[in-house]
Amino acid sequence: MKIFDDLFKRIEKHNGTRSSALLAQAMASACSDRYTVSLASVCAVLDSQSKEVFDRLVRIAQEPDFSNADQDRALDKLRALGFID
Repeated sequence: MKIFDDLFKRIEKHNGTRSSALLAQAMASACSDRYTVSLASVCAVLDSQSKEVFDRLVRIAQEPDFSNADQDRALDKLRALGFID
């Protein structure tokens, strides 16, 4: 999914920042109800551009290229990068 590709690029570009970790957690939450993200942190940490991406994650199933298989792949990559268990 394009949104995941864009997010992984953003996370890798800003690796080690609180916003990257928060976006990674938000991506995991968009893929599985096993993961959660704090809305207070979203408001306090993310800049306006990242909040727009977060807003798209909230409506992930409406993305034109939505795919459950891509969600599974995103979770695998987040695990490999150490963002989730």
